[in-house]
Amino acid sequence: MAQTTQETDDVFEKRLCRVIAKAETTFYETDFAWRRMEEGHSPSVNALACVADNGTWFEFVPTETSDIQGNFRVVLFKFAENGPSAIGFVAWIHSHLRKMGRTGAIVICGKDTRNSDDLHRICQGALDYWACPVGASGDRFLDVIHTLIGRGRDLIKADGENTND
Repeated sequence: MAQTTQETDDVFEKRLCRVIAKAETTFYETDFAWRRMEEGHSPSVNALACVADNGTWFEFVPTETSDIQGNFRVVLFKFAENGPSAIGFVAWIHSHLRKMGRTGAIVICGKDTRNSDDLHRICQGALDYWACPVGASGDRFLDVIHTLIGRGRDLIKADGENTND
C-alpha cells in the first residue's frame, strides 16, 4: 500500500501563497450588489451570479448607486494552469481574512472557460469571485489579498520562478 505524505502547515501556506501569486487576479473597480430579478426576465449580461431563494431569483450585478449599503467589493481569481494545486484555497483565504483583516467574505465559485486537463488538476476547473461589503471591512479585505499576493511573489522570486509563466 502506498503511503501518502501529509502537507505540513508551512508547506501548505507556501503552496497557497504561490497559487494566489500565480493566479490571474481582477480587482473590480465597480461595486456589486444583489438585485431581485423580475419574473420571466433573463439575467443581466453584467451579472456575475444568480441565486434563488424560495423561488425568488437575485443577480449579483454592478451598481452605480452612491449608497454603499448592500454594495460589495469584488475580486476574481482565475488559477494558473501551470501553478500548484489550489486545493484548500477558499478555507486558507477565509482564515487569513479572519486573522489579518478581522473580516469575512462571500465566495461565488464558477466554471473557468479554459477547461483544460491541467486546470482541472489544479482547481477542478473552478474560478472564484470573492466579495466583501464596501467600507472598512472591504478595505481590510483588499489589503489582505494584496498582502498574500505579495508574499507569494516574494516566495516565487526567492525560488527564481516567474509569476507570469
